This record gives sequence, structure tokens and C-alpha cells, in this order.
Amino acid sequence: MFLNRVVILFFLVLTSTFFSQQRVVEKDSVKVNTLDEIVITATRTFRQLSSLPMPVSIICKKQIQNTGSTRLKDILLEQTGINFVTDRSRFTGVQLQGMSAEYTMILIDGVPLIGRSSGNLDLNRITVNNIKQIEIVKGPSSSLYGSEALGGVINIITEKPKQNTAKADLSYFTRVGARDELDLNGNFVYRKTKLGLVVGFNSNSGGAFDFSPKTLGNTSEAYQSYSTNLQLTYKFSDKIRLLTSQRYFYESQNIVNIQRDWNSNFELNHLISENLSLDYTFYATRFKTESQFDGSQSLFNQTLFRPEIRATLNLINSSLNAGVGMNFDALDRTFFDKKETFNSKYLFIQYDFNPIKNMNAVVGARFDSHNKYKSAFSPKISTIYTIKDVLKVKASVGFGFKAPDFRQLFFNFINNTGGYIVLGTRTLHELYGNEPNVVNLDKDLKPESSVGYNLGFEFEPIDDLKININLFRNNIKDLINTASLQKPNNTSSGTPILPGLGIGTSVFYYENRDQVLTQGIEFDFQYKILDNLKFSGGYQFLQTEDQEEINKIESGSVFFRKTPSSSSEILSKSDYFGLPNRSKHTANAKFFYTNYKYDFSSNIRLIYRSKYALFDTNDSQNIIDKYDDFVKGNLQVNIAFNKMLLGMVDLQVGIDNLFDEKGLNNQSLFPNNDSVLLLGRTFYGRLRFNF
Repeated sequence: MFLNRVVILFFLVLTSTFFSQQRVVEKDSVKVNTLDEIVITATRTFRQLSSLPMPVSIICKKQIQNTGSTRLKDILLEQTGINFVTDRSRFTGVQLQGMSAEYTMILIDGVPLIGRSSGNLDLNRITVNNIKQIEIVKGPSSSLYGSEALGGVINIITEKPKQNTAKADLSYFTRVGARDELDLNGNFVYRKTKLGLVVGFNSNSGGAFDFSPKTLGNTSEAYQSYSTNLQLTYKFSDKIRLLTSQRYFYESQNIVNIQRDWNSNFELNHLISENLSLDYTFYATRFKTESQFDGSQSLFNQTLFRPEIRATLNLINSSLNAGVGMNFDALDRTFFDKKETFNSKYLFIQYDFNPIKNMNAVVGARFDSHNKYKSAFSPKISTIYTIKDVLKVKASVGFGFKAPDFRQLFFNFINNTGGYIVLGTRTLHELYGNEPNVVNLDKDLKPESSVGYNLGFEFEPIDDLKININLFRNNIKDLINTASLQKPNNTSSGTPILPGLGIGTSVFYYENRDQVLTQGIEFDFQYKILDNLKFSGGYQFLQTEDQEEINKIESGSVFFRKTPSSSSEILSKSDYFGLPNRSKHTANAKFFYTNYKYDFSSNIRLIYRSKYALFDTNDSQNIIDKYDDFVKGNLQVNIAFNKMLLGMVDLQVGIDNLFDEKGLNNQSLFPNNDSVLLLGRTFYGRLRFNF
């Protein structure tokens, strides 16, 4: 079966190549000088992508349109080094360089999204209709962005109007197959003289679908969502410019689950002189969910207010960027005893300079002061050295941190049916601080910290081929992990772990772990085979480990069973697999063909992920070993075809998961693991009208 798929794909690629050679048009009508892409996320200044001394990738608007995706998640899934992981609770998050979702900061135009109820952000609330480009910065970025940027940053840059522009588009999208979807969006972009305006709307709905009929309930319930965005720019003079943007998102799922997301950003840019500029920013956002489950209502209501002042000073062959700001973060949640607030002040500075010929360096640091945890200092240094315009060597070392979140400090959740309770560290000590099995536990959680190393090589042996290789390592200290409270030695088995709880009720809380490691290598390339045929691909090898788990294994205290009926054996280090929800191998390959003469394009995109485990299944102290049940590796193949009609109507059809890959597992725990992979073949079509 796999061989058949390879043969079919090879035929499709060969056919595309043949037609590209048969339909060659005049060179001067196809040949376009490729301008180096501009990136702002990595340094918070405008920099050319090729000149950046840290690993950064860009997804441009054309790529987004070619894929036929309507949501950010689907776009990111096809990028090297990025995984989306769905656990058995059906929470989905983005994984960057083996770092969990809570360690990746998600930005829209440089300001953060909020609403991590379980560490993950629901990226389905971000539409792609007005995205100009997506910038992905890998490795610790806390020196600029603070907490949550421990693993990296994903910044969604929205469309900005160009001078003397007036255009609009309207798009209708429908999807059928394993799941149904209807999407309608429109955009209007205008700019003349001093005024710029961007207006957009999106309506998206989907029916209920079930990828796992053997389990109770649907994989996803029917939903209806709406979003609007408004961006206004006004140039008061050559030195003063105002930008304001508003965004609102609403979703109702099966009536009983409602979420609202509102963002408002005001930015005033003041050019003091030719070399000095000031940016004044005020950002406000609110994320709220209301849900009903088993007759009980649940509320999640988070707000964030952020004022910031940033200065940029351009010097001779160097620049200085510095800023100061405050965060006022508050969360009212059903499972909290009261509304909790996080207040913090921060200061950052960054120096960009050329110490020697052909070498650029960026040195930065940030200091965060917080009302609920200890202060954090986050330095970073990055360098790039160019060798004869053919080879560039990049190296960076950065310190990242992540503060304990509201849930880890203040959670108070009890599940009577399941027989367990989860308590945040502060809540545990406030309620049971005098209990014998609690009194010696740490009263405060330390911020998680990491030192991230990246060493990269950018190689261009010929004009149409670019190769990127990046080696990375992240050493994480004080990882916040869930732990189980043990009974005091002097109590009987018939005594509850804590007063007031039922006998047998398990108690979970949060604690800091010692050392966790993620490391590996990433390989990316882009090759223009012909003027109208491009091929790109990427591969990541990932290794992860928990030092505490390694120590237990090396001490000979970890036992396991190869099968449920086999006898217990001592687990060896060679049997150790790594952290849950991590695949050792991921890869992608993409072919893009364009026929300029007939305004036609097509693409084939392959995404591969090797096996991974969700949790320990053979009683080896929650340690993942090679004898656990794994979610099987899977290969997804997506294809799309685009045709421009009359110069203004874009017709697109495509198939996601062409071969209906289900990732079926031959082991007992996941007989039908579609609910984990969330796969299924779908067919879609889109009509876009450009005015």
C-alpha cells in the first residue's frame, strides 16, 4: 500500500514537471527578481530574513492561499519542526522543537493572545483571510517577549494597506467528507494620502463529526463562529503616525459551549529625528468561555492590559532597541476560590551591531518583576558570519523562562466521579498547609527556565537552491509537573489523604522537576527546478529526556511488563523512549507548479510524523519506554489546484489526506485512534472574487 502511494505521487510529480516544460512562456514574463523577505519578530526591528542570526522561517500570503486552509492550525502543521499534539482529552497544542504548547508564545501583530485554559491555545479562532505572513522564531525569545516565549514565538502579521490602494475580495469555501465546513470571508483594503483602512469579516461553521465510532460521543460537536477585524492608520505628519486595530471572535458549539475573544491595540509612532523613534503602545484583550457539562456551568474569563514604550536608536552600522512596559493580567475561573491577578513590570534592551567584517551580532536582555513569583532575568546573544556569500553560519544562546500560570498556583478542581482532586500550589497550602503530608512541600513554584542553543548553516551552492541546517538543544530547569500527594506514614489505609475528602480520593498538585532536555537537528531546503516548478522540504530529528526518569532507570528501581501477562522486568536505559507526545522523526515535502500562461497552479504537500506515546501503559512509573502502546506514525498527502478566471475570480479545489490515512494501530490501547490524530479525508472548493 505504501509503495503504491509512492508510485502515484511520483507519477503526479513527473506529470507536473512534464507540463511545466511543455508550457514554458517567455522568460521575461516569468522571471521575477525575488526580494529578500522582511522580518520584524526576531529582533522587533525590520530585518532581512537572510541576515538574521537566529533560526527564523516565514510563511507568506501566497503559500497560505495555495494550501486552501481556512485556519492557522492547518498552515502551521506543514512547517518543519512544528507538531500539533492532541491528547486523549482532545486538547490540541502547537509543539516547537519538542517544547510543549505552553512554551510557545502566539502573537498577532506583535501582541500576545491569551486564554490558555490547559496550557494550550485554541488556534482555530484565528482565521487566515487577512494574514500577510506568519513569522516563526525558534529557540528562547524571553529576552524580548518574556514569559511563554521559552521555546519560541509565532507571530501572525496582518495585511497593511499600501499607498494608493483600493481593493476588496470575497471568498466562499466549502468542505465535505470526514467533516463538513462552510466558510465565508471578505476583506476591504484602502489607503490614500494620510488614511489607511483594513476591514474584514469571517463566518465559519461546521457540522458534528465522529472519528471514533467505538467511543461514546462525537469527536467534535457542531459549531458556528464569527470574527471581524478593523485596522485604521493615520499619518498626522512625516513624523507622527497612529495605528489602531480591533479584532473580535465569537464561537458557539452545540449551544452549550461559547467562547469570545476580543483584542484592541493602539500604537503611536513618533519619529524624533532621522535616527531616533519612539513607539507608544496600549494593548487590551479579553478571552471568555462559558460551557455547560453534566448540568454544571464553567466559566473562564481572562483580561490583559499592557502599556509599553519602545525606543529605537539607529547608529553607524548598529542600532539600539529598548523598551519598558507593564502587564495587568486577571483571571476569573470557576475552579478558583476568587478572581486572581498577575501584575508585572518589565524592561528590555537589545544592541544590534557588526563587530567585524561579514559578521553581525545581536545582544539583548530583559528583566521581569512579578507580584506572584521571583523576578527573572533573560539574556540572549546571536551571531551570523557570512563566508563568500555562499555559506552563512548562525549561532545563538538564550535564556528563557515561563512563570507559573494561574492554574498551577490557584486551581481547585474536584472530580467526584473520577475520584480525584487537583489543587494549585498556593491553594494546597492555604487549605491544608498544616497537614503532615503537605507541610514539607514547597509553598511556591519556581519559574521554569531554560538555556537554548542553536547552531545553523545556510548554504546556497547555486542560485536556485537554498539549504538550511539547524542543530538545537534546550536544557529546561524547574519544569512544572503534576505530582500525586502521598499518605502520611502513620495513617491507615482507611484514612483519606486529606481531611474532608472521600476515602480513596487521589490528590494531585504541581511541583518543580529538575532537568528536562530536548535536542535535535532540523533540515530545510528550497529548490526552484524550473521557473514554474518549485520543490521544498524539511526534516526534524528530535530526542527528549527527563533527567529524573533517567536517574530512576539507572538506579534499577523501575520495573515494567512487555505484555500484560508477562512477568516484571527491570527497565534499562536502552528501553527509554523520551517524553510523551513527542515523535523522533517528522518530515514534509511540497511541490508547487505554476502555469503562467493559463493562470493555473497546483501543489502536492506531504506531512509525516513517526510514532509517539501519550502516556505510560505498562506500569513503569509514568515513564515512556519502547514497550508502551504508541500512536502509529502517519503520512498525510494534501493536493490543491488553482485557476484564475477572467483575471478576477480564483477557483480552487483540493483534497486533504488524499489516501485517507487513519494511523490505525495494531496494539490494544488505540484500536481506533482517529480521535487522537483527528484525521480523515476531506474534499474542498473555494471561489474568491477580487475587486
